[in-house]
Amino acid sequence: MGGMTISIYGMMTKISGMMTKISGLFSGFCLALCLLPGTGYAGAAADTMLMFVGEELEVLSIASRRQEAAWSAPAVARVITRNDMDDKNAFTIADSLEGTPGFYVNRTEKGSNVYMRGIPDSALMLFDTVPMGSGVIKSDTMMDFETSLAPVKRIEVIRGTGSVLWGSDAFAGVINVVPKTGKDLQGVETGLVSSTHHYPGEAFLNYGMTHSDWSSFLSVSGRKDRHQDDRFNVVQFWNDGITPEPLETRYGSGYPEDSHYISVYANAVYDDWLTFSVKIADNKNAYTVSDWDRNFLWEEQTAATTQMYKMEMSRNLTPDSDIRFTGYYTRLVQDHAIVDASLDREESSVFGEIIYDRSLFVSHGLLTLGASWRRDRYEDIPVWGSFVPDFLQPANEVFLPQVNTIDFKNDLGAIFGQYRHDLGDVELWGGVRYDNHDQYDDRISFNAGMAWHLDNYMLKLLYGTGYRTPFARRLKEDLDHKLEKINSLNAQLSWKSVDTQASVTAFINEIENHVTEDRYTGAGLSMPNSQTIYGAELELDHQLTDRIKLGANLTLLNNSGPNEVYFYNDFNYTDGDGNLVRHFLQLEHDYDMGPDILGTVKASFQVTKYLQLVSELRYFAGQDLYFPIEDVTKSCDDAWVMDLHLHVKHLFPFDLSVFVTNVFDNDNSIPGVYSVSQPPSAAAGLFLHMTW
Repeated sequence: MGGMTISIYGMMTKISGMMTKISGLFSGFCLALCLLPGTGYAGAAADTMLMFVGEELEVLSIASRRQEAAWSAPAVARVITRNDMDDKNAFTIADSLEGTPGFYVNRTEKGSNVYMRGIPDSALMLFDTVPMGSGVIKSDTMMDFETSLAPVKRIEVIRGTGSVLWGSDAFAGVINVVPKTGKDLQGVETGLVSSTHHYPGEAFLNYGMTHSDWSSFLSVSGRKDRHQDDRFNVVQFWNDGITPEPLETRYGSGYPEDSHYISVYANAVYDDWLTFSVKIADNKNAYTVSDWDRNFLWEEQTAATTQMYKMEMSRNLTPDSDIRFTGYYTRLVQDHAIVDASLDREESSVFGEIIYDRSLFVSHGLLTLGASWRRDRYEDIPVWGSFVPDFLQPANEVFLPQVNTIDFKNDLGAIFGQYRHDLGDVELWGGVRYDNHDQYDDRISFNAGMAWHLDNYMLKLLYGTGYRTPFARRLKEDLDHKLEKINSLNAQLSWKSVDTQASVTAFINEIENHVTEDRYTGAGLSMPNSQTIYGAELELDHQLTDRIKLGANLTLLNNSGPNEVYFYNDFNYTDGDGNLVRHFLQLEHDYDMGPDILGTVKASFQVTKYLQLVSELRYFAGQDLYFPIEDVTKSCDDAWVMDLHLHVKHLFPFDLSVFVTNVFDNDNSIPGVYSVSQPPSAAAGLFLHMTW
């Protein structure tokens, strides 16, 4: 108890110190607004600016930290509903996001990496508003089978920075996976999946109930899979940890082990003001990777255990104001095996946040004020000083790759505020956030915007800034620990009627202090630079007839900025005085934006009362991968990928879905972990779903 008291006192002292650094004008303005009489209706703070009638399926909560319609939210927002996920038989978050405007999902051997508006690993991934994946290894987002979709109700997406309300790493956008509660399911729901692609199997069970003032929900899921069936030829390598395995025992033949994924999620809600939730998962992902020329292949495994414990409280203070508290603890323990060596690492976070909302000016204004504190701990985080594939060839009989580990801790205190005002057809908003890091530079984020609602049209203009915390290698090599900054400007014009909804969005993202880690050459960190990405996103959904619904979207991207420049330590020598001299080679390649053209066409045909056919055709432009050390470029051609889904509902005691993925059996090359790889071939599967 004494330790907790000291921690709370320290947190309050830190927050108090930060407040003195915020503009006195802003603080005085917020104080004056708080003292004004609300003169609103009962529950105004909870009901202000919520969704229009008929938009319940498009509700999201991450744009302003409360539920509202995506159409009118202060953001370029989109909601992926449970029906959307079921229509395309999505089994992962990556599946659900694929085909969404602005998103490119790069399916490497290890897992999915998301490019959001041309920026890799740039979205803040949340599960029930709690960050997912790793805080320093940005590509570890756990958006594949590590996070089961069985308990998920919807996925909320914001394209554009969200740092004012969500802090660091809400860089190019925010993605929040919203789980179900006992009010969403009364009874039992089960599902069973089987597929021809390496014969995976998955099953889940959901249970929900309400009793008196309590509601509860439980989801248990499990999956066994073999993602790849690629034979590898490097079977041992690390030997005694001093010299490599001898050539006669280094090579052989083998296949990757089976992968498994087990997940449990549960929550309990009391009287809509107190919520407890827990999520525990145990996963092992085994896969085969190769060197640049695919001469040497070996197995890698990532085995991880994740835990999340969360509590939320919300109470009305007056008819015009409420207060909310969120606290959570997360822990990630991962073992990364490369051939016959294992690297264990651990990450944990403790977080607390309090938010105050007040309705003002007869419910035309909404003021949100908040303060938060978080402690992140990182132990044994690997930082590679060598490029692993270079060491596996027969010419190397002496040296092992260099890998170091770092331990790191960062305390982050923050205060933030946002004000929204409804002027009738026009709504204005603005916000500011101050982040106080122990280890990084302190930062102030801003946002401002307007929404003009005129008949069936909605025009949104938005500006915001955000920051991204460093990844592991930069923590070790960059003593300044500077944060990457983004300035984001968005303009969106939307239109909707009873049968049609369409939008055009233009954006500019300017990135400062951009640094990346080169995964192909092992050259380490690039030199800091600035990049500017321009883009446009077009979306259309149209109910053509009572039975046919069409949808399409197109994303166009363009990058303006210098090449990524690296200094690669290609060899060392000893000078005449016996000093070790490191020789560096300057390498460079284009900024990695992913495909510059992305498009999706989707059609849903209600054949009969019981039978529905859904097809989705996706296009992505080609891209080049440059290997500077050998001055070699490999091209990944553009590709068309089509999936078909046949749903039989309400005919049997269960629902039945039959799906075929990659119908054209497209075998184009795609970016991989160390080189290029091949996407999964055509596959068929069966999904049985039953609720009682």
